[in-house]
Amino acid sequence: KIFQADAVLHFGTHGSLEFMPGKQVGMSGTCYPDRLINSLPSAYLYAANNPSEATIAKRRSYSATVSYLTPPAENAGLYKGLKELKELISSYQGLRENEGRGPAIVNSIVSTSYTCNLDKDIDLPDLETHDAK
Repeated sequence: KIFQADAVLHFGTHGSLEFMPGKQVGMSGTCYPDRLINSLPSAYLYAANNPSEATIAKRRSYSATVSYLTPPAENAGLYKGLKELKELISSYQGLRENEGRGPAIVNSIVSTSYTCNLDKDIDLPDLETHDAK
């Protein structure tokens, strides 16, 4: 049984077709990319920050390249429970004048740690019996 595709769509970079054995330019019927793609239409979605490999894909696999910009990376930050835990720890670390608040903050840290399921990763004091004083 032979799969009879109408076109080939490539997504990403480093496809195997353009790096198969054969000549770099002036493909012939004995070059693997030429034999594999033959006269099949080929479209290649390629990141705009990698023009050299897009050129190879276009030249060796007869692809029409469609460039796109990669989205900017951004710091995701902490989700709600861990953000609250971080703020509690910062409050505890900042205690200087009002050390009487220390036990209450420690209790909140332990409680919030359980809420964030950190008890699965580290040993925490038992929530029912723990009371920092």
